[in-house]
Amino acid sequence: MTGKPFALCVRLILFDNQGHILVLKRSSSSKTNLAKWELPGGKIDAGETFDEALKREILEETGFTVVVHSAAGTAMQETEDFRVVHLVMIGSILSGGLSISKEHTEYRWVGLPELASLDKADWFSDYFSMYMGGGAKPSE
Repeated sequence: MTGKPFALCVRLILFDNQGHILVLKRSSSSKTNLAKWELPGGKIDAGETFDEALKREILEETGFTVVVHSAAGTAMQETEDFRVVHLVMIGSILSGGLSISKEHTEYRWVGLPELASLDKADWFSDYFSMYMGGGAKPSE
């Protein structure tokens, strides 16, 4: 059992009109999960509620103003310094245009089959297996 402190990250599942999910590819200079795909979101700053942090992170990372609807699950990640809990929520876009931050190098709107094949961040891979059916296979 590790004695590392816990940290909380908040993430958001955003759908487009075709039911595709927005994913972002981390920069190759990231501290963890270099060049891996993840849901938008991030850490909570001191004094923020998790929904305030989530809205701020989504605006910073995507350019979207969002509304948060419901919880969609959790995942864990072990880093050098922390045991990180990722709280995943579902939300929708209120306004804005997609413009990714320097933390990420690419974005995609993906369905489950494509999401299953992406090289996902460790926590997102676990989340995907637990909550998204482990990956739907494309029909032959």
